[in-house]
Amino acid sequence: MAQLLLDSPCNEQPPARMVAGALAHLARHMQTGCPRAGHLAAMLLDQVADDADADAHLRAHARELVDILERDTLLNPAAAPVVPARNASSARKPSRRAAARP
Repeated sequence: MAQLLLDSPCNEQPPARMVAGALAHLARHMQTGCPRAGHLAAMLLDQVADDADADAHLRAHARELVDILERDTLLNPAAAPVVPARNASSARKPSRRAAARP
């Protein structure tokens, strides 16, 4: 349903307007860490990257930003680096003070 709304001819915007919207969402994502703003920025930039009427340089930079946003750990937790778990033998022992607490 949402994809049908996005593909509607009424929703077509010139690339400059989509970039302006993407920059606004990207700024909010960078300032607040809001994942929804990051998703919206990526969605708009993806549309610019796929727009045959947009300048080739603009399309290339839009695609690059989409790739960066898709690797963003706030938007894609699966992209976070895997940190190996510490085994029990390498774990620090609690201090005497911590061990004495009830």
